[in-house]
Amino acid sequence: MPTFGRDRIRRFWNDVSARKKLAARDYEAFLMTIIPAYEGLLPLADEENVMDLLFELANWHALAKLRAHHEITLDNLGSATRHLYAAMRQFDTEVCPNYDTRETPSEAQARVRRDQARDPDKAADTGTKAKPFNVLNTYKYHVLGDYCEYIKRCGTSDNWTTQVVSISHYLGV
Repeated sequence: MPTFGRDRIRRFWNDVSARKKLAARDYEAFLMTIIPAYEGLLPLADEENVMDLLFELANWHALAKLRAHHEITLDNLGSATRHLYAAMRQFDTEVCPNYDTRETPSEAQARVRRDQARDPDKAADTGTKAKPFNVLNTYKYHVLGDYCEYIKRCGTSDNWTTQVVSISHYLGV
């Protein structure tokens, strides 16, 4: 993907999925460019679900990141949250069962090292284990529904995010 200026979307790495400790700006850059990158990679039915999910994620993120909210934008964010929840559930039930997702080799090696550190006498399972889609079981997913109310009580996310500080360090301010 081409870059879009120094402070917008920077060059991607060779293997985005292998990146660890990503910052919020990295996810934002992925969301802004991932739809054309995924186009045509999956069977049509799966691609439609994935594209819908990616659009809902990008839409929700854009609304949540606004620096000034009004009643209308908060209503839109609430609606976008409901659409995102529906898209996530649809992705989980219709797309995920079609794919056997597994640990990467580095994840499998790390798991083997952890298991052997816990119990050195136990035989290590060196194969890669299945890694199902588990986002629906995470705290972060369930908290998305509270975001509108939090903005009403505490203000927009630019009041409590660390992104402004990290950008100033990046720009050398």
